[in-house]
Amino acid sequence: MKGQSLVVLCLLTIACFASNWVDGSSSSSRIRSRIKSRIKSRSKSKSTAQTKTKVGCYFVLGDSQADNGNNNVMEMAYGNAKADYKPYGCDFNREGTPTGRFTNGRNTPDFIATYLGFRRYISPFTTIKGREILDGVNYASGGAGILPETGRTLGKVLSIHKQLENHNITISRIRGLLGTRSATSTHLSSCLYTVQIGSNDYLNNYFMPKFYKTSAQFTPQQFATLLNNQLYTDLKVLYEQGARKVAVFGVGSIGCTPYARANFENKGGGCVDKINNAIQLFNDGLKALVRQLNTKMAGAKFTYIDVFKISSTSPTTSVAGRMVLNAPCCEVDAGQVQCTPLGRICANRMEYMFWDAVHPTEVGISALASRAFKAKEAGDAYPYDINQLVHLPK
Repeated sequence: MKGQSLVVLCLLTIACFASNWVDGSSSSSRIRSRIKSRIKSRSKSKSTAQTKTKVGCYFVLGDSQADNGNNNVMEMAYGNAKADYKPYGCDFNREGTPTGRFTNGRNTPDFIATYLGFRRYISPFTTIKGREILDGVNYASGGAGILPETGRTLGKVLSIHKQLENHNITISRIRGLLGTRSATSTHLSSCLYTVQIGSNDYLNNYFMPKFYKTSAQFTPQQFATLLNNQLYTDLKVLYEQGARKVAVFGVGSIGCTPYARANFENKGGGCVDKINNAIQLFNDGLKALVRQLNTKMAGAKFTYIDVFKISSTSPTTSVAGRMVLNAPCCEVDAGQVQCTPLGRICANRMEYMFWDAVHPTEVGISALASRAFKAKEAGDAYPYDINQLVHLPK
């Protein structure tokens, strides 16, 4: 899969900008005018959306691909696994306010919440209050992994184990609102759960030999098996907590991210095969894990979203030409992953796959979310896409 390209499979419906940079501390009026109508339309749709949703609630577990503010309150160095500074969020609302999402706009749970019919995006666990928890909670934490030690070089992050502990706290609060265990169980079984984790176990663990010994202790297959086994245990806990409809996202082709291209053996070249090959071992095991869960967990429906396949199909082109796949839209310092605080950003954001050195732009995220919700090709999801999953009978 050498030289494999990441791609955004989506139709671009607005004219493209010239390929230049703008000041990230205050987006130019030209960019604002281009996105103003999109944001206005988004706000209008949120305020007029029907209250009826396809599920009773929506719970999110994951890493920076899904984090929408939980890490904002964590004790860690400025910018380390935190996206609470500009230019993050520059296209999220009219003010361009950073929210903790690791992109320029919306992330995957935001799109899925919209597809499900929710009027508001699901709030982060660290700030959610009152009856809002009945709509669901986002527990995701940037830098988090399946293994508890993953991401510790970034500071304090919430592993999936800790996220499950936080979900127990939420369940207790829901029980207090609904009054009985039976009502609580019924409510939880009506919800969608998405799990989007595993990338950091590779980029911030296995492929960081200066800080972790895992690559010396385990072969790629052994490490993938270790992750699969631990995630199976975690998903079983989620089932025991009441989850019955769960979509598990695989890991994307992070060997093709700007960070991997710039910092591993083929610097400045194509995709890093050893990373992608290792990830595919994990993804293969994850698909088998979903089959096993569907066999053993009575009354539950699990599905697998093949992020690697969706992000690795043949390149498409934007209106003005080929999508930029090998460079970040925002300014990133050498050897770093995240945007430089108040750094420059590209003007033609609709043409960039990557926002920083690892995380996609809203355009890239939109393409993934739409195919996860409604599969466009065989193999995008197994055995169901999310839309099919939420319509399955209990």
